Amino acid sequence: MQKITEEDFARSFGTTVDDLSDECIELIREKDFSFRRLVPTERDNVILDVLKRIENDRQIIGAEERKAQWERGWAENLNKYVENKDNIESLVPKFIRENQPIRWDGDYIISPNNQFEYDFMTVFRVWLFQKYLSTHNTVYEFGAGTGLNLVLLSSLFPDKTYMGLDFVKSSVDIVNMIGEKGRGNIKGRLFDMISPDNEFKLAENSAILTFGALEQLAGRFHEFIEYLLKNKSEICLHVEPTVELYDDNNLFDYLAVKFHRKRGYTERLLPHLQQLEAERKIKLVNVKRLYFGSQMMEGYTYFVWRPVR
Repeated sequence: MQKITEEDFARSFGTTVDDLSDECIELIREKDFSFRRLVPTERDNVILDVLKRIENDRQIIGAEERKAQWERGWAENLNKYVENKDNIESLVPKFIRENQPIRWDGDYIISPNNQFEYDFMTVFRVWLFQKYLSTHNTVYEFGAGTGLNLVLLSSLFPDKTYMGLDFVKSSVDIVNMIGEKGRGNIKGRLFDMISPDNEFKLAENSAILTFGALEQLAGRFHEFIEYLLKNKSEICLHVEPTVELYDDNNLFDYLAVKFHRKRGYTERLLPHLQQLEAERKIKLVNVKRLYFGSQMMEGYTYFVWRPVR
């Protein structure tokens, strides 16, 4: 067995071990990040499974019927949250699956820890939020889903104000219930990123977060980015699958490209931000692929940018 070390986490995030907080180090040491790489026959079976899933997949990102599916999905999380007496694990989205091969450092791995992806994601989010969202009075998460990120943010920075925005009511209901259950600095609001409400103004010294949300717009992100530019938040942080950073001459990456495009996840977000930087409208602070993800693709590439004032 191998183990993902503090040095490995730092390399994945694009930083140094000294930049990892005590909370990150504690999580890394507390959770089980042991793994082994697959033997050739296992790897072949995983690749075959990925190819079959791509071929048989019928989900179309951004289709009208997807709204009803999200409504039902977040409602299930809401019911679990109520039934389990505010247990935060009830907020973990179903697309973070247990007991599946993981993409790590250019290969498939498996771990005895059936929550490996979620635990890795938690270390990443703690580092990312502490690194980029610590100095802002208000944090807006667009596409807040179950509110899982807002709960973590509220734990890290209890004195801030948080707003979770989503285009389905069940998500907003979850976020508002989280606020009512003792985290009064968290509130929810309906918001459609494809057709932004320009009457909704963002507070001074605010930060923007999306986490696997712009991917669901099927490329229709331009009006939302324009909305953010008009509101001039201090910092914008996106964690999204980014097809442009794969190497499609590499089989491992090519499979993720095929899945990304079969589903219709958003493309061209990073090139759009790079063009805005060339036009001196924004400053790209950082762009980093983690080389970590689920069996089908990597959803944790992050971009950080600031509007140019």
